[in-house]
Amino acid sequence: MAASNAEENLVERIDRGLHGLCQPLTVLQCRLALGEMSSEPLAMRDAIGAALAECARLNAAVQSMRDLLLQTIRIEES
Repeated sequence: MAASNAEENLVERIDRGLHGLCQPLTVLQCRLALGEMSSEPLAMRDAIGAALAECARLNAAVQSMRDLLLQTIRIEES
């Protein structure tokens, strides 16, 4: 029973995490598309900087999900 509750909790938390990835992915795509459309070096540099910031957000979200999985695995092994 406890494992089932832990699994349900994990699924819910991962679902929220995946949903949270959608916004920075969309921003990343838009920033890169805007940079691609611009012929001005400063605008391209700004787009790249903003895209890198979104990549950092994405990496942090993915790391959080990995941590959740590892935590759940450890609980189940106990």
